[in-house]
Amino acid sequence: MVSESSDEAGDFFAVLVQEHAGMEARLRALDRAADSLSRTESDPAALGVIAETLAFFATEGARHEAHEELTLFPRLRPLPEFKQILVAMDFQHRMNGVAGVELAACVNHFAPGSGRELRRLATRFVEMHRGHVVAEERAVFPTAAAALSAEALAEMGREMRDRRKAGELRIPIPPRTM
Repeated sequence: MVSESSDEAGDFFAVLVQEHAGMEARLRALDRAADSLSRTESDPAALGVIAETLAFFATEGARHEAHEELTLFPRLRPLPEFKQILVAMDFQHRMNGVAGVELAACVNHFAPGSGRELRRLATRFVEMHRGHVVAEERAVFPTAAAALSAEALAEMGREMRDRRKAGELRIPIPPRTM
């Protein structure tokens, strides 16, 4: 996590990329734990890793998504070059949430014979999140950084810092029409 003394206002996108790296570490652990449970269904430590990963995405992942949904995307919506990609990003956020709910349900009801299904759901969760990160880092972030003013980027950094200070994790995001 970035310290408060860092220049978040100067590099909003670097913070998001740093958060992606933390998410990737969690996704790798989830993948290993799900693989273990698919082979040996009596591994409570692996089940714990999966539960911890889901908790991480429900808290830190939700805060990261709030940075995008409440700070970045509203600034990009008026720009026509972002219309299609933002529809895709919104859809991916919703689908990642659904994948998390389904994986959590499988973990909560895990029983002998559930290993293969848990592995399938975990693989889907991991692949969906990784695909989303690739789209953001290769398409959205560089294009947005070039399109937004220095003032907008500084304001975005302040919003990110304020959200962290406030501990704002889950924010209801109203449906959008495009």
